Amino acid sequence: MKSLVSVIAFVLMSPFVAQPVGAQPVEEQIAQAVMPLPVDLRADATVYTYDADTGERQVLRKGTNHVECKTRDEDTTWCYPTATSARRDFRAKLAAKGKSGEELQAAMAAATEAGTIEPNPLGSMMYRVYGKDDRIGLVWAVWLPDATSEHLGMSTASQRDNSLAGKGLPWMMREGTPRAHLMIPINATKLSTKGGASTRMDTKAIHDPVAHAVLPLPEDLRAGATVVTYDSKTGARKVLRKGTNMIECQTRDADGFTSCGHKAFAPRSDLRAKLRAAGKSREEVQAALDAAREAGTIASPPSGSMFYRLYEEDDRIKLLWVMLLPNATSEELGMPTGSQRDNSLAGKGRPWMMRPGTPNAHLMIPINATELSNPRQ
Repeated sequence: MKSLVSVIAFVLMSPFVAQPVGAQPVEEQIAQAVMPLPVDLRADATVYTYDADTGERQVLRKGTNHVECKTRDEDTTWCYPTATSARRDFRAKLAAKGKSGEELQAAMAAATEAGTIEPNPLGSMMYRVYGKDDRIGLVWAVWLPDATSEHLGMSTASQRDNSLAGKGLPWMMREGTPRAHLMIPINATKLSTKGGASTRMDTKAIHDPVAHAVLPLPEDLRAGATVVTYDSKTGARKVLRKGTNMIECQTRDADGFTSCGHKAFAPRSDLRAKLRAAGKSREEVQAALDAAREAGTIASPPSGSMFYRLYEEDDRIKLLWVMLLPNATSEELGMPTGSQRDNSLAGKGRPWMMRPGTPNAHLMIPINATELSNPRQ
C-alpha cells in the first residue's frame, strides 16, 4: 500500500518535476505521454510540460479533444481532463516557488476555498502508466471528493497485491476526504501488470442462491450484503438474507444477470420487478423508471454510486461494474466514450462512458483477468 500511495501522492500532493523539453525528441515525448489513454483519445490529446523554474506551462502539442497528458516524469506518465487544467497550472507555479508537501496542499485547499481555482468535479478521470514491476502498470482513477464508501457502495479494501498479480479489482482510497478517489487497475492489456487468475470459477455449479447472488461483489462486501429475490408472477420481494452493510444483491434474474448495488436502490428494484411481472417490455420498464425518477417517486442515485453485475454466458461481459454519473458529460470528466465491448469480450476491455449528458450516464468498468471474467483471447 505504501508504494501505491506514493504514486498517487505524486499527482495529488507533490510538486511537478518537469524534464527538459529537449531531453528527447518531441515526437517521442508526445507518443510516450499519451500512452495511459485509450487509443481513441490519444491522437487528439494535448501534451504539455512545465518549466521547473517558473511553473509556466509549455505545450508540446495542442490537442482538440477533452484530455491532456503531461510528459513523463521518471517512470510515471499521467493524463487528465482539460477541464481541470487550471488546478495543475496553479499547483505548478506554487511548486516552482518552493512549496511542497503539506504546505503545497494547504495552499491548494485555500485557493479552492477562496474560489481562486475550481475543485475537480466529482467523476473526473485520471490516467496513469508506470514503467516498472513494483507498482501497478496501468491505473485509471476517478475523483470522488469527500465521498464515502458507505454512501456510494464501494469497497475500501486494498487491491494492491491482487493488482500486482494482474487481477486487481477497483477500490476506494482516502474516503471522506477532498482527495477521495476510486482506483481502477486495468488488467490484461499490453500496458498492464502481467498475470491474472490462473483458473475460472464455475459459477453455475454454485446452487446456494445467497452464495451465488454476492459473486459480483469484492470479497470484503459479500458477507454483509442483503440478498433478495422477486416472485416472477407478482414482483413481490422476498429477503433471503438480511445483511449488515450498505449493499443489496438480487438473485439471478430471467435474463441471466446477477446484480448488486447500494440498498438505496431497493425502491427502484422493487418497481422494476413489479413492471416486469406485469409483462412490460424492457423499454417500457425503463421509461416507467425514468418517469418515476423525474416525478420524485423514486430517488436518483448519488453521482458516483457503484453497481455490480455478473453474467454467465460468453456473449456478454461477464463481470461488469458500473459507476452511475447522472447528467455528466465526457468533456467535463475527461472520460472516453468509444465502446470497449469487443475488447471486453476478449478479456482486455477498458472503462468507457455511456449515455453522456443524460440522467442515465454511467461509466462501464469491465473487470478483466479474474476468475469470474471473460477469458482473454
